[in-house]
Amino acid sequence: GPKSGPAASDAAYRTQIGSIQQIFSAFDHESSGTVKLTRVPELITSLGRELWLGKEVARQLTSAGNVDFASFEDVVRTLKKVEEAAPSEQELETTTPLTLLKRLGAYRKKCEASGDYVEAQKARNKYEDLRRREEERQRRLVEQAQHHEMEEVEQAQKQQFLSFSAAWDKYMADYEATAYMSLERLKDQHNNEFTSFQEKIRKQVKAHKCSRELLELRRKQEALAKLGKYEEAYKVKESGDHLEQWEYVRSQSVVNDSARRHEARLKDQQQKALAALLKRIQRDRSEQIRHRQQDSQRLIQRNKNLKVDLSKKQHLEFSRAEAAIKSILSQPEHAQKLLDENDPAYVARSAALGELPILGRIKWKGPSLPESYQPPGGISRGQVAPRSRADEV
Repeated sequence: GPKSGPAASDAAYRTQIGSIQQIFSAFDHESSGTVKLTRVPELITSLGRELWLGKEVARQLTSAGNVDFASFEDVVRTLKKVEEAAPSEQELETTTPLTLLKRLGAYRKKCEASGDYVEAQKARNKYEDLRRREEERQRRLVEQAQHHEMEEVEQAQKQQFLSFSAAWDKYMADYEATAYMSLERLKDQHNNEFTSFQEKIRKQVKAHKCSRELLELRRKQEALAKLGKYEEAYKVKESGDHLEQWEYVRSQSVVNDSARRHEARLKDQQQKALAALLKRIQRDRSEQIRHRQQDSQRLIQRNKNLKVDLSKKQHLEFSRAEAAIKSILSQPEHAQKLLDENDPAYVARSAALGELPILGRIKWKGPSLPESYQPPGGISRGQVAPRSRADEV
């Protein structure tokens, strides 16, 4: 009836109480009939259960309000509840291509053993088709992963080149700003020098020096004025004034010509200094541009070499992965055991490197006769063994 299942389960647990109590006594804390929660997983494994069950029992006991210790009854009751709630192995098994291949292989052997060869052939065809499609899918996954890896490398190289260009742009901008400041300082220096030169010229202006002829006319003018000859003195004075005016204009012209020559010489020196600075700036600018081009070419070539090396590595990895995929799918039972005993990520990395711990030594082969097969008629290594007299009789 519907109560037969739980009743049988209770009877089984009652029969196990004696053995469980003996194991529990080893974990009994100070003969208090309780066990520390930290030792519950160890207790459960001592009962022949898996470690995850022990951890789950300890977790549920903690959630139920037990702080440090739990009684024997609580541990047994919680263990029973956890085991009843745990899914069966069939429920835990996830349908994967490997499990399907295992089932098809087992089904083919079953049909072969029962003599249903038509159904066995269908199972074999389905097996081969599934393996072929799974191999293709796995190859596509490897190609996608390698394509993604190459895209990441290209994106990193692009970002690196952008950073390289930005760094050089900033450096060149700083250089141009420094060059501009140098030019402005030189121009200010030239302006100050020119202003000082003009001030010096103004301070060096001397009084007009009269000629001997002009001095003679002024003495004659004074002498005529003392003698009362005013008309003649007036005429001599006019001649002297004209001569003085002419000499003054000539002297100013000489001074101005000298000042203009000095000014032109100073401006020429300043222009040469400015041209030399501009030439030096342009030379340094060209040198920096040349260095930038060289660094850019080295960076581009290094990135190309990196991509070539990555392509070679991916080609080798793809060849190894393809061989590993064939090896895994040709031995689904061994492959499933390998995945169960090892971390899938470790198995995937090992497959990509061709270093599977177990299946790496399994060479994939096509359909062939069993290794223990003995050819009929005494044929060995292409030769027929001589028949004995007993055989002839």
